[in-house]
Amino acid sequence: MKRKWTTVVVLILAFSLVVAACGGGSDSEYDLVQEDKILVCSDIPYPPFEFEDGGEYVGFDVELMGAIGDELGLDVEFIDSGFESITAGTAMVGGECDIAASAITIKPEREENIDFSDPYFDADQSLMVKVDSGITSLAEFDGKRLGVQSGTTGEGYAEDNKPGGAELVGFAESGQLFLALEAGDIEGILQDLPVNAERLVTDDSLTIVETYPTEEKYGLAVKEEGKEALLEAVNEALATVKDNGTYDEIYDKWFK
Repeated sequence: MKRKWTTVVVLILAFSLVVAACGGGSDSEYDLVQEDKILVCSDIPYPPFEFEDGGEYVGFDVELMGAIGDELGLDVEFIDSGFESITAGTAMVGGECDIAASAITIKPEREENIDFSDPYFDADQSLMVKVDSGITSLAEFDGKRLGVQSGTTGEGYAEDNKPGGAELVGFAESGQLFLALEAGDIEGILQDLPVNAERLVTDDSLTIVETYPTEEKYGLAVKEEGKEALLEAVNEALATVKDNGTYDEIYDKWFK
């Protein structure tokens, strides 16, 4: 009789281990800042990827991370954070968040500080000016002021391709670029095409005069050590939402 009960206990324990193994990663395995929740650092606003609407954060990155969270059985909460602190990895190392989703282009120099997920978005650069400016190309910015967001690939492209007499003016946030252009403090904006294109939806005084194929790819980012299990799970969830059509639904909503 004693031997029979021992066998039953062993079988129960073995079954429990199998269930645990099939149930995906745990909070402790993911090393989350908060239990049952993925905290996401993002430089907000950066529409249509992330911005505030009615007191809530919305946008392509927000919905994509929400879909990934659903696959992992975890809530997702976005936190406004500076872009340079995200790409430097300090936001994640300091425990501000678990992962970053902020239209971050995957670049080798950034991979020295952070680890990227599989790519989830392709983007190019673009030049936006006022319709009545008479400007038609970047080559015409000799002696003019060109706005860029500091620490971005748009800034890098402008530095490499602007005329010698052009002055680059860096801003911490994308929204400040549009305010500066409206005020006449700058005469153009060079930044990611989807962001400039989104602005055209609500402002017909602006136009995109050039686009620059840069073949950039965005990735989600985590700190270099301690988030390997989370990154693996996120990549698996990202593949799932691409395969089951969820990604396409989110994409079509924000990039018609």
